[in-house]
Amino acid sequence: MERAGKNVEEHNVVKMRRRQTPGIAFFLTLLILLYLIILAWNYFTKSHVSIYEVNTSEISDDSPLFAYVVREEEVVTTDDAGYINYYISEGSRVGKGNIVYTLDDNDSLREMLGNIRNDNAGVAEISPIREQIDSFNNSFSLSNYQDVSNFHFSINNIILEHSRGNLYKTMKKQIKASGLDAQYRKYKAPKCGVISYYTDGYEDVRSSKVTPELLKSNASIERKQVASTGHVMSGEAAYKLVTSNDWSLVTELDDSYYQTLKDEDSVRITILRDGVSFNASIRHFERNGKHLCELGTSRYMERYINDRFLKIEFNLRHAKGLKIPNSSILKKEYYEVPQDFITVNNGKQTIVKQVTDPDKGTSVENIDITSSFTDEDKTYIRDSRLTAGDTIMSGAGGLFTLNKKMDREGVYSVNEGFCRFRPVNVLYQNKEYSIIANDTKDGLKSFDHIVVDPSELTDNDFID
Repeated sequence: MERAGKNVEEHNVVKMRRRQTPGIAFFLTLLILLYLIILAWNYFTKSHVSIYEVNTSEISDDSPLFAYVVREEEVVTTDDAGYINYYISEGSRVGKGNIVYTLDDNDSLREMLGNIRNDNAGVAEISPIREQIDSFNNSFSLSNYQDVSNFHFSINNIILEHSRGNLYKTMKKQIKASGLDAQYRKYKAPKCGVISYYTDGYEDVRSSKVTPELLKSNASIERKQVASTGHVMSGEAAYKLVTSNDWSLVTELDDSYYQTLKDEDSVRITILRDGVSFNASIRHFERNGKHLCELGTSRYMERYINDRFLKIEFNLRHAKGLKIPNSSILKKEYYEVPQDFITVNNGKQTIVKQVTDPDKGTSVENIDITSSFTDEDKTYIRDSRLTAGDTIMSGAGGLFTLNKKMDREGVYSVNEGFCRFRPVNVLYQNKEYSIIANDTKDGLKSFDHIVVDPSELTDNDFID
């Protein structure tokens, strides 16, 4: 019985599991997880500082404009019918009484002129044609048929210049030798000027007749090369004579350009076709409710003698220098100081600031100036340790109180890992970027790093 009772007691014993306690690995995992959560929280809640690398660049926001060309020009017509031959090349100047062309009734002079040209022909005549073809190939666009017309006209002009350049003296000798004196008629220039062998019907349209509607028709004006035909009738155009070096360009101005130029006497313009720039006088007038201006010059008249319209740009919204975002620019206060209060020690500009302490009395503090500049013979300095009302001392013991201030634009440079104010001189600014000078004292240079948005930063703030 006792044995049976023991067996029952043994079967009623319940074994308890041993309680496990957290180990070191668990606590390490928990710490790492907590650290990652804190890092993530800081990352998503902290404002990040964007950095911009400064580089040399340029901005050109000028809009191209079509301008109408006005010259002192007149079309000289033939007095008789016949076969025409020219002896003055395109763009050449002639004096009053110089032989420009001849007429004959049976085209007998053409073969004689051909022989003279063949005798004088050379490889040098082909070179300008090749250059014109290369230029056309490099700039040709299928969207602009006018380029094809201009190319064709330019090639004809080159051929005319090299084949008919001042041949009359040689021709005259052969005419006498052949006995053809009575069969041709010679015609002289009525006045001095520059020869052009094209007309477009707008020779009499002066600036007083230019309208906004005419300026919009720049692609529809056709020019005719008068020297391309052999036989002419009486009263046809023989050539055009430009009698003055003075010429002008008439164009329409939008409100922005007008406000910028309305008080100006001159402006610099660029001809977009070949990049030629020059200064021109400017005269404003109203036409059909629009602002028009006439740009006058006496340069390059011969260069554009065959053009009625030119595409131009004003050099007003263009600058080259260091490019920075507008958002990076902020203003800081500079204090005006006499130049003799600034000393130079070890290449650094230094001032002596007077410090007054109620307990320790008056002492001095040498401060190396962070930044300075000169404007109209006045010197301005800046340092975070200076405030309005501070007193500085000169080497001779004079005292000066800082009170006159001037705001200066600048940016925060972070090349050294903290915010350092660098002054900038803005040359040009559009909606997004500014072009600044690259020679500003204590300023920026290429490849410097600056803060894009410094609104929440102050001097000497560290950048992570």
